[in-house]
Amino acid sequence: MVTQANVMNKTRSGSKFELYMWFFTRVSGILFLLMGAFNLVYANLTGGRGHLDVGAQMRWAFFPISFHVTSTTVEVAPNFSNPFWQVYCFLLFAFAATHGFNGLRVILEDYVRRPLLLAWLKALLAGIWLFVLIAAIFLIFVFNQ
Repeated sequence: MVTQANVMNKTRSGSKFELYMWFFTRVSGILFLLMGAFNLVYANLTGGRGHLDVGAQMRWAFFPISFHVTSTTVEVAPNFSNPFWQVYCFLLFAFAATHGFNGLRVILEDYVRRPLLLAWLKALLAGIWLFVLIAAIFLIFVFNQ
């Protein structure tokens, strides 16, 4: 005889991955916005207020690499020689990329009904995510030196 407790235990014994990714999406979205706001405040405090237009400030806030603001007089290259800013920008990018790719994964699960196709698309998505993170590591830690 199957009891209510046995059914509840079976449903709770599954993977916690979806719960963790749901939680990560909420937290990373908040962290992403706070980190971008911090970068925007930093850009304005270091002289960007009179030298950056709104578009350049937004590019600076969410991914401040030197060639995003080449048309301004704000010097951003020294920031990438500082390990703090390198790690900070990588974390900002990693949170944003993982947040976005997790959203794409959820959309795939909602619309793709064939299990084999879904597995291949999720593997492709994971590969693209990994490539994007490796490209970010190259741009932040290697390319700007």
